[in-house]
Amino acid sequence: MKYIIVLISSLLLMACTTPIVDMADNTQIQLQDLSDADSDGVITSREKCPASFSGSRVDNSGCGADIINKVRQALNVNFASNSAVVNERYFGDIEALANFMKKHLDTEVVIEGHTSKLGSKSLNMRLSQDRAQAVMNILVNNFGIATFRVSAVGYGFEQILDDGNTKSAHAKNRRIVAELTSEDTSKDMKWNIYSVDK
Repeated sequence: MKYIIVLISSLLLMACTTPIVDMADNTQIQLQDLSDADSDGVITSREKCPASFSGSRVDNSGCGADIINKVRQALNVNFASNSAVVNERYFGDIEALANFMKKHLDTEVVIEGHTSKLGSKSLNMRLSQDRAQAVMNILVNNFGIATFRVSAVGYGFEQILDDGNTKSAHAKNRRIVAELTSEDTSKDMKWNIYSVDK
């Protein structure tokens, strides 16, 4: 029994020994620059965009991608009955539209004027045009938007919001509306534990 234990032990010990391989003569010279100067995960020898945005998602060439986001700005201004005078409380909203247009120079806006059903068609067409023109004048004169970027159209009571015959319905319909959309670009960022999902 002792011989069997000694024999098994010696076999196990011989199996655990491995020859030492000398690799000193087998070293290779590094031909490519394997460093990553901008820390984007792409080695310098393959890098095509050495100044990629820190933290952005990059492709195999080290180039980041942009995301195109649709941005929108709307304007709603209500008016008193039979009036085209813009209440000063709406100037902040008009300024926000102007700032949007200054940021997005490719945008043009159509100011749509509307009225309630009270009065004649010709009176309401003129009144709706005057309302749209009043807002257009504020954009141009007060906030410096170029005239060619703004147009005013009066629709009279052709596009009623509320078909009722109440004071509330008429108040909703006495309005101008405008809506702008444009595109913004942002960097496509890598996800990490601090990322916030949108």
